[in-house]
Amino acid sequence: MHHADMPPFGDATWQLVYTKARAERWVELNLRRQNFLTLLPLVRGRAGFTPLFPRYVFVGIASDLSARPIAGTRGVQYIVHFGSQPARVPLEVVLDVNARMDAHGVVQLERADPEDPLFAKRARERTRALLLFAQAGFRVKSA
Repeated sequence: MHHADMPPFGDATWQLVYTKARAERWVELNLRRQNFLTLLPLVRGRAGFTPLFPRYVFVGIASDLSARPIAGTRGVQYIVHFGSQPARVPLEVVLDVNARMDAHGVVQLERADPEDPLFAKRARERTRALLLFAQAGFRVKSA
């Protein structure tokens, strides 16, 4: 399901998964096949389109689905946790990321805005911002 065709984001609880290297699209496909909502924002890179946040995929879990299969999904290394519980990504973050995506899931990056490091030009800065955000609300649990 393309992100533009998804049901409303507010109808799901959102989590963040950490994938195996360069497996983000594979993970997204595997999760969608299990009826999870996914959000994988892309950016134009030198060699085509690459994930905005390398190795991370947002996963939306509808109220009628169990989150249990996520951890066993091929390509998923682990689920981001806060303590012993899977972290919930605030809906505002998911909506902000989605609002910046075009119909093909691509985010147009502009010059780095110090007010908005989540959408900086360099992948390292974006991932660092995502992890700083994570530290404010949840922590990454190692595999």
